Amino acid sequence: MKTTLIKIWSLIFLIALFSACNDDIDDVADDLESFEEMESSWVRLSLMDQNGIDVMQPNNRQIHARVEGNLVEGARYYTSNSGRYLIAIDRAGGAVKFFDSGVEFHIDHGHEHTPKWLDLEVNTLLPTHFGSSLGHMVIFNDGDGSITHINEAQLEIPTYSPVTYSFENTVAHHGAGFRLENGQFVITFKNNNEPGGLPQMVKFVESNGNVIDDNGGVEVGAIHGDASNGHHGIFGSTDGVILVNDEGEISLIENTGDLNSESGNWLGTLKGHDNSKMFFARSRNVGAFMIDPENKSMTQIYAGSDVVGDMFSFDGKYYILHTADNMLRVFDAHDGVEISSRMVEMADIPEAEGHNHRSALSEIEILRKMDDPDPVLVCSDKFLYVLSTNRTQIKVLEIDDLHHVETIELDNAVESMMKNGFSLEGDDDHDHDHDH
Repeated sequence: MKTTLIKIWSLIFLIALFSACNDDIDDVADDLESFEEMESSWVRLSLMDQNGIDVMQPNNRQIHARVEGNLVEGARYYTSNSGRYLIAIDRAGGAVKFFDSGVEFHIDHGHEHTPKWLDLEVNTLLPTHFGSSLGHMVIFNDGDGSITHINEAQLEIPTYSPVTYSFENTVAHHGAGFRLENGQFVITFKNNNEPGGLPQMVKFVESNGNVIDDNGGVEVGAIHGDASNGHHGIFGSTDGVILVNDEGEISLIENTGDLNSESGNWLGTLKGHDNSKMFFARSRNVGAFMIDPENKSMTQIYAGSDVVGDMFSFDGKYYILHTADNMLRVFDAHDGVEISSRMVEMADIPEAEGHNHRSALSEIEILRKMDDPDPVLVCSDKFLYVLSTNRTQIKVLEIDDLHHVETIELDNAVESMMKNGFSLEGDDDHDHDHDH
């Protein structure tokens, strides 16, 4: 009997030891459904190095195309709403270019094309801030206060040309803007009596470019950053969050708690998603907040001063924070409740060095860096993709509980990555593939 008990306790110990090992990022848990089955066959990772872009289907590790061509140093990349395009903004060069990942979303199916750079370039003065909602992209041009409107659905038409709107009574400034579901734009304007390069108010602009000269009585010390879900939109400011809607209303949600107008203490980096009623915003000293546009309220969800990146999952269900210690925190985007967290080793972010040396940067430069997309962490609807320290591996984590499900081995080191494509339930069928 004694021998039997010893064997039982030994077995329990071994099981516990094995379970503990499985908590490590390098051990993959046994899933009832594999990563290959769970991830959509329409999801793509665009893997970037100095000489070009590899377009990978992560659930089978297939490289669908290698698109050669030197990438512009300092350009920032953003994914379009549908997931098809990357928008490359070269601020210093005054140029915007478009990369077609080759996957086209058609509601209940997809089409596959050859990945390529479009034969289209938009040239403006200091194109900077990028905003996108419901398939309409807006780039604010700091050099003259104009905006460029890009209709994503038209990009595949060879003769299509995005429209740039210039406005009277505006000046060069570091601004922002977006398009609402009703076709109106909302953009920043500067009080020319105020010093500095940041704006103080926002105004509605009709779809034809005519400005509605009314700031709703809301004027603040400075504005930076915006986000929209089509119905509502928000702008960060020294005095709180400026809220607008598609009924032409402008209001101010005032600062709360430790938020104030001092440098680093106000919300200047904002995130929104077409599928989320809630917005999220952060300041570099006071942490992250959830913004409720219906109740005109803001709630702190993280109090640290170490956030280096944040994003929505591609479907808008989750909000993810990435802090300087490489801790990932996942929040339910519907209510701001933290549902999981985990520390994960990942490649360094070049801009992260500025996080520790910000005294050498201007306020605008700091805010611009905080707006940059995370180049080593991207997500689909279900999974986070983390570029490892050696840059030749991508760790795959399931978003809802952050457990490690897969490691993708790369043939060559990559500098950064972006997510393209989309998810469909039961989407193994590629019968709709075609080129045009």
